[in-house]
Amino acid sequence: MGIIDIVGNNFAQIDAVEYEKKVREKYPEALLQQDERIVFAFKSLGGSGRDHYMLTTKRLLIKDKMGVTGKQIGYKTVPYTSVRAFSFETCGSFDTDSEMKVYARGIGTVSIDFNKNVDVLAIQRFLSSVVIQGKGAGEEYVSEAGGGYGNGSGDGNTGIFDLLGSNYTQIDKHELESRLKPSVLLPEEKVELAFKCGRDSVVFTSMRVLKIDVQGMTGKKIEYLTILWPSIRGFSIETAGNILDRDSELTLYFNLPAKECHAEGFPQNERTRMQIDFRDGQ
Repeated sequence: MGIIDIVGNNFAQIDAVEYEKKVREKYPEALLQQDERIVFAFKSLGGSGRDHYMLTTKRLLIKDKMGVTGKQIGYKTVPYTSVRAFSFETCGSFDTDSEMKVYARGIGTVSIDFNKNVDVLAIQRFLSSVVIQGKGAGEEYVSEAGGGYGNGSGDGNTGIFDLLGSNYTQIDKHELESRLKPSVLLPEEKVELAFKCGRDSVVFTSMRVLKIDVQGMTGKKIEYLTILWPSIRGFSIETAGNILDRDSELTLYFNLPAKECHAEGFPQNERTRMQIDFRDGQ
C-alpha cells in the first residue's frame, strides 16, 4: 500500500470467499441472500480502510461506514438489471490506479478507483457476463448469413486530415475480434462492425457498443466503455457532401444516468450521444 493509494482512496482486492464468510457470520441472513455469492471484494486503502465494494452473483453491493466511530453504516445495492453502461480504465505509466464506472438507472454513476494490483479486465469480463447477456444484449438480434455487415477493407491507417477531423475508417472485424478475445469480449460475442481513428476504436458487437479510448503518450492507459444496446434511444446518419465536407457521420442517442439531482428529483445526464465521423468512402 503506497501513499498514492491512501491519498487517492484507492481500493485493493481482498479474498472474496473469506470476506463472504465474515459477512455471513456478522449478518446471518440479513445482508446476503442464501443463494448469493461474493465474486469480487475490495477494501478501501484510504482513511481507516472501513469501506467495501462487493460484486456478487446478483448485484454491486457497497458498504459505506460513516462518522468518526463508523457505527453508522450505509449499504447501497445496484442490481445488474439496472445497469445501462459501464467503463473500465486500465493503469497508465504515471497514473498507476485503474477505475471502474457503472451507470445505473435510478441510482446514477457509481465509481471506484483500484490500486495497480487489481486486474480490471477480469472484472470487466465478469460484469459483461452478468449484465449484457440475454435480454441485456438484445434477444432479437440475428446475424445475417454470409458475413453480416462486411469484414471491413480498411488497413487501419489514419491520414493526417482524418486525425484532425477525428474521422474513423472501417477495419477488419475478424482481426480485431481475435485481439479482444478473451481479455475483453465474451466467448460467444461477435464483432459485426469495427472502426478505428488513430489509436482509438469503436466496435459494434452482437452484445454492445464498445468504445476503446487509448490515452497518454505511451498508450498504456486504456478506457473500455460498454453501452448496452437497449440503452440506445435513437440514431441518425449523415452522408458525405461535396469536397469541403467529405466525411459521413453516425450519431447514437442514449440516456445514461450520471448523478442524482435531488433538488429536481430526477437524474441529470452527462452522456447523451456518441458521434462517429467516417472518412470518405466508408
